[in-house]
Amino acid sequence: MFNPLDLRNKRFIVTGAASGIGRACALYLSKLGADLLLLDLNGDQLTVTKQECSTSVITIAIDLTDSNLLRESILKDVETNGSLDGMVHCAGVTYISPLKMVNEDKIMNVFKVNTYAGVELAKLFTNKKVFRNQTGSIVFISSVYGIVGSAANVGYALSKGAILSMTKSLAIELASKGLRVNCIAPGFVKTEMAEGINSNFDENYDNYIKSLHPLGWGKPEYIASAIAFLLSDMSIWITGATLSVDGGFTAQ
Repeated sequence: MFNPLDLRNKRFIVTGAASGIGRACALYLSKLGADLLLLDLNGDQLTVTKQECSTSVITIAIDLTDSNLLRESILKDVETNGSLDGMVHCAGVTYISPLKMVNEDKIMNVFKVNTYAGVELAKLFTNKKVFRNQTGSIVFISSVYGIVGSAANVGYALSKGAILSMTKSLAIELASKGLRVNCIAPGFVKTEMAEGINSNFDENYDNYIKSLHPLGWGKPEYIASAIAFLLSDMSIWITGATLSVDGGFTAQ
């Protein structure tokens, strides 16, 4: 029987695969049979992720804001290990700061990692050497804060809000190439990054965040399963969409 979630004979890029949602995504896609090219700045943790995968996995420790190195590294990889069927850009950094304290260099770095690196990755899929040139899927990770407002969060919010419009534009431009482009807007997920932020607050704050989600805190695997759906043929007629996976956060 045809299983549209069978990702055997597929190969995907996953950025941010050393931890959090990216790591969970890599493990989930590997369980579904996909081969992977994993990217992250943390090479040691990438190796740990690779060791827990059950399919063919190549890792590249790389600064995603270095566009030239990113392009060269992926082109070199596909020459050796084969072309790709799609990618998910999970890598991201946060930046909490009131407006009067916003720093240009910090805010631009957030934008480069969270948003522009995704543009460069999508650009690579217009190269016939990179994309198998049949049908494929690109998934970006936005945030509930790309949809709703939050105080002292302008830097992060602008990087995630831009992904929503970027997704729609690329979906139209890349449709003729057989590429679908969608994004996911997660709510608060229990990741290393979230735990690091929450360590600055008390239990009352943790309970407050939980109360914003009718279904409670999220887990990385909840986002990973949604990513797998958008990468698979189960979403073959979906492009330019934003899927909120937020435990009901934006339903209120």
